Amino acid sequence: MDPSIVLTALTEADADFIAQLAADKRITAYIGDGQPWSDQYTGQRIEDAINSPEISWFVARRDGIRVGLFTAVQREQATEIGYWIAPEFWGQGLAKAIVALGIKALNAVGFSQLMARVMPENKASLKVLQRLGFVVQEDTAELITMRQSVV
Repeated sequence: MDPSIVLTALTEADADFIAQLAADKRITAYIGDGQPWSDQYTGQRIEDAINSPEISWFVARRDGIRVGLFTAVQREQATEIGYWIAPEFWGQGLAKAIVALGIKALNAVGFSQLMARVMPENKASLKVLQRLGFVVQEDTAELITMRQSVV
């Protein structure tokens, strides 16, 4: 893991960074309908992430610079993780480092059943998750559900 990367809980001060990512088609291409998020939708998601005990968003910083987002949402059977990396930082191994750090933090507080959902076209994310021990649980034309269990 990259020691210069830290995850900090999302605050209102990070709203501009999240809005910038959510408005970028390259980020949202593999999320939901694949379209950039509206300002209203982004604001609602940020508010939910800050106020809901089931939703945790963490801003990833490298050497103090915001480089991405790691998310964890409590589902019935597992904690679903997600992540975004700012496009200017793609190709630097940050996704794997950020997700590994997020998983370590979740495991440390007792969340050992983890899952992620990925569109089949998102080869980079599939590769990151596989390298971190996630295995395919369900594979449809629209979505691949992967799980990682720590015992």
